Formats: sequence, C-alpha cells, structure tokens
Amino acid sequence: MTTTPQAAQGAGAPEALEARFVELALARDLDGIVGLYAADAVVSLPLGREAAGHEAIRAAFAAALAAEALGPFDGAVLSRAVVAGDLAMTTSSCSDGSVRTQVARRTSDGRWVWVRDGSRLRGVPACLPVDSAPLAVA
Repeated sequence: MTTTPQAAQGAGAPEALEARFVELALARDLDGIVGLYAADAVVSLPLGREAAGHEAIRAAFAAALAAEALGPFDGAVLSRAVVAGDLAMTTSSCSDGSVRTQVARRTSDGRWVWVRDGSRLRGVPACLPVDSAPLAVA
C-alpha cells in the first residue's frame, strides 16, 4: 500500500470525494483513503458496528483492501452533493444500482472530508474487528 502526503487530504468539492476515493482504492492507497475522512469521522460496519476516528477507519479499510472487498470499480459512478454552509450530503449511484450516502464537512482550508459514511463498509464482513461478536437479539 502507498502513502499520500498530508496536504492531499479530502477533495476540493464534496461531489469529488467519491471519484477521489475510487482513485485511491484502485491505487491501494490506505493513507489517502483515510485522508478522505475527518479525524472524528464515523464509518458504519456490518452487525451495527462502527469505526470511529482515523485509527479505527484505517483498520477497517486495511482489512477491506486485504480482502479485496472494495470494488469492483467500473467508473460508472454518479456523485451529487447537497451543500448547506460547511456541511454537505453526498450521494453516489453506482452502475450496479447501489447508492452510497455520506455527510461531508468543509475544513478550515476549504477542502471537503467525510464525517459520516453509513454505507460503504456496511456489507463488508472482512472489515469487522476480530473481537466483534454478533449483536444479541432480545
């Protein structure tokens, strides 16, 4: 896996985050992927689990990359953003019919990073921490 300089974090526009993610995932650039997320971001995982913060997000994406569970990427992604001040809801529609929705925030230097990603890893069991047991059903 490669690394990305700190200045390359985020994207210049919220709707550009998805295309940047695809580039970084294809390059297997774990640092770059993590750089698309704010330090306090939360990513949904399977079984109702969450990865909160860069360390947990890094571990989840490292596992997903190792399992080759982030693609396929065929380039047919349509991304949109609804912006309200320094927040944006980003939505990406893929050619397989899946839709990903995230919340992005504008940083102090004008870049955009995701703060909430509720769908990208939700169906990727490989990204669960080793100690994740299924949730009890009452």
